[in-house]
Amino acid sequence: MRDKVVVLVAGGRMVQTGQQAALTDEELAAQLTDELKDSAVFQQWSVQPVSNYTLRMCSEIIDMAAGYINREGAKGVVITCALEGLAELAYLADLIWALNPPVVFTGSIFNAGSRRSETALRLTQAVKSAMSGSCTGKGALVCLNDALYSPADIIRISGCASANIFAFPDAPLAVFTQPLDELVQIRQPRRRQVQSLKLPLARNIEIIDAALGSSDLILKALLDKRFDELEGLIVSGFGDGDVPSSWMPLLRKLVRLNIPVVLAARDPGGLVQDIEDYEGSSSQLLEAGLISAGMLTPHQARIRLAVALAAGLDGDDLKSYMRGGV
Repeated sequence: MRDKVVVLVAGGRMVQTGQQAALTDEELAAQLTDELKDSAVFQQWSVQPVSNYTLRMCSEIIDMAAGYINREGAKGVVITCALEGLAELAYLADLIWALNPPVVFTGSIFNAGSRRSETALRLTQAVKSAMSGSCTGKGALVCLNDALYSPADIIRISGCASANIFAFPDAPLAVFTQPLDELVQIRQPRRRQVQSLKLPLARNIEIIDAALGSSDLILKALLDKRFDELEGLIVSGFGDGDVPSSWMPLLRKLVRLNIPVVLAARDPGGLVQDIEDYEGSSSQLLEAGLISAGMLTPHQARIRLAVALAAGLDGDDLKSYMRGGV
């Protein structure tokens, strides 16, 4: 595997021809252009629905990718993944990937067996990206839509439309001039804070979403029965991070129980701000001890909190990291 790109097959439509059938390593290698066929080695991981992935499984595949570079001398790693979970998996990798060779995530809207299959195109672009010197030191990257994106910039990926990615800022890091031609860099990614993990990732970090007319039923059930199993909670609030007033005493209780509770804005591109002051407002939630997620989406905040706890961060260091510091 030395000086080659390792393609870790973790499922997704780009490697599946139907409900269950998946392309073999030989069939995947045949998707690459002739110039790249000898540059990639395929390794099967676990072809299963992304809805079955746990955070620990996600950290295991990232560790496996790093092992191919550290122990086998791979030039880079590509990971295929279902689009439904790609943004979160790539974001996790970006938070802990300390190696210079890149790890590139890619996927497809259409099954490999369909006439609109993107398998050959996306796989070729991802392998090219992993081999490119311009991607060295960039951490984790997402290869979709004939471009490369930073996982930190992605706020949504949809698996049901050709325009399947929303990023902020809008410009990708790099684009392919033609679908299979040169990779042209547009901008640098934002500075990353890479964490060295001391413990396995937390298992039980949950998200509770404030919706119009939401009751406090879930929070009450959590406090009555299962709070001792909870390692962290992400609260996805309206606007600047507001929640129903009935949630306030329950969230205060969770904070008193020393459970990290992080406040995120539920709207894509939203920002937690302490502007208004009333029961359930972000101002009162932050004053009660909730931790601001800044501009992170609730799903990014969950991944980031899992990494922070595994790295042993607490107190002011935890708050700074959740806002993008440390």
